[in-house]
Amino acid sequence: MLDKSSFRKTVFAFLLPMAMQNLINVAIASTDVIMLGRYNEITLSASSLASQIQFILILLFFGIGSGATVLTAQYWGKKDTKSIEKIIAISIKTAFTLSLFFFVFAFFFSRNAMKLFTNDENTILEGIKYLKIVSFSYLTTSISIVYLVVMRSVERVVISTVTYATSFISNFIINYLLIFGNLGFPEMGIKGAAIGTLVARLIELGIIFYYNSKNHYFVSIKWKYIKSLDPILKKDFIKYSSPTMMNELLWAGGTATGVAILGRLGNSIVAANSITSVVRQLAMVFSFGLANTAAIMVGKEIGKKDFHTAEIYSKKLLLYSFLSSLLGVVLLLIAKPFIIRNFALNTEVKDLLNFTLNILFYYIPLQSISAVLIVGVFRAGGDTKFALFSDTIPLWCGSVLLSAFAAFYLGFPTKFIYLLVMSDEIIKAPLIIWRYRSKKWINNITRELN
Repeated sequence: MLDKSSFRKTVFAFLLPMAMQNLINVAIASTDVIMLGRYNEITLSASSLASQIQFILILLFFGIGSGATVLTAQYWGKKDTKSIEKIIAISIKTAFTLSLFFFVFAFFFSRNAMKLFTNDENTILEGIKYLKIVSFSYLTTSISIVYLVVMRSVERVVISTVTYATSFISNFIINYLLIFGNLGFPEMGIKGAAIGTLVARLIELGIIFYYNSKNHYFVSIKWKYIKSLDPILKKDFIKYSSPTMMNELLWAGGTATGVAILGRLGNSIVAANSITSVVRQLAMVFSFGLANTAAIMVGKEIGKKDFHTAEIYSKKLLLYSFLSSLLGVVLLLIAKPFIIRNFALNTEVKDLLNFTLNILFYYIPLQSISAVLIVGVFRAGGDTKFALFSDTIPLWCGSVLLSAFAAFYLGFPTKFIYLLVMSDEIIKAPLIIWRYRSKKWINNITRELN
C-alpha cells in the first residue's frame, strides 16, 4: 500500500525547489526577451535566433546529465556513491569536450551560424555581436548544468535553486545597466544582454566549485576519476546516455529548425514566438519539475528492485503533471490579454501573438504528459532508446517536414505554418501512452561493482 502522506511530502520536497529552479531559468531567458523587446524588434529577433545555438547546446548538456541520471538514480537506490562520482566525471568530461566544438563554431563562424536561422542582414549583424560574447559561456555551462542535474538524482535539489537564483539576479542587474545604459553605464544593446548572460554563467560555476569543495565527503567531482575514466561505467554511460544525448540533439535541432522556418517568414512571427515560448515555459514549470521528480523517485525504486512501487509512483506523478498543466492553461487564459497588451511590439505582432498563445491551450496539457513519460519515467527505467524514437520521429517526420513543405513549396499562411510547427505533441501522444501501459520501460540497469 502507498503511504499517500509520505509520498506527497517526498514529491513536494523535490518538486518545489525544481519548480522554482525552472521558474528562475525561464526568468533568465525572459529577461533578455522583455528588455531587448523594449529596445527594438531587430535585437529581440537577433538574440532569439542566436540563442538557438545555445539552446541546442544546453539541451545536449541536459541530455548528458539526464543520461547520467538514468544510472545515478538507480545507483543511488543502492547507495553506491563511488560509482556515482565516476559517472559524474564521465559526464563532465563529455560535456566540456562538446562545448569546445560549439564555442569554436559560434565564435569563429558566427555569421554562418546566424545564416542558419535568418537571411535578414541587420538581424545577422546584431546576432554576430551576441554570439562573439555569449559563446564563452558555453564552456562554463558544460560543467554547471551537468553537475546540477546529477546532484538532483541524489536528492540534492536546493543547490540548483540557489545557483540559478543568484544567476538570475546578476543577469537581471547587468542587463538593466548595459542594455539601456542606466545609472551612467554605456548603452550596449544586444552586447549588454550577452555580457549579462556570460557573467551569470561564471557566477554559477563559482558557486558550484565552492559547493563541491564543501561537500567532498558526500558525492563530488573528483579529478582522479576525470583523468582516468572507469571503462565499465563508461560503457554503460555510452549505452544509456547516447540515446538521451541524441534525443536532446534531435529535439533541439528540430525545434531550432522550426524557429528557422519561422525566421524566413519575418521578424514579427519570430518576436511572437519568442514571447509565446517564454509563456509556455512558465506554464510548464511544475510539469517539468514533476518530470525530473519522476526521474529521481522512479529510478531510485527500480534501483532497489521495487518495480511495483516504481509503477505506482509513475502513475501518480503523471496525474499530478496533467493537473498542473490544466492550472497553467487557466492562468494563461487570465493573463493572455495582459501579455498581448504589454509585450506586442506592433499591430502585426499583436495579431500573431494572439494566435500563438491560443495554440498553447492544447499544447501545454499534451507536453505535460510527454515530459513526465519521456524525460521522467522512460529514462528512469532505462528505456532511453524508445524515448529517443518517440520524441524525435513525430518532430522531424511530422511537424518539421510538414511545416517546411507548407512554407517553402505550398506558400501557406504564417499562422497555419505555426500550427504545423507545434503539431508534434499531438502526433506523439498515442505512442508514448501505449508504451507506458505496456510496462516495457521498467528495467534495472545497475551492476555489482567494487
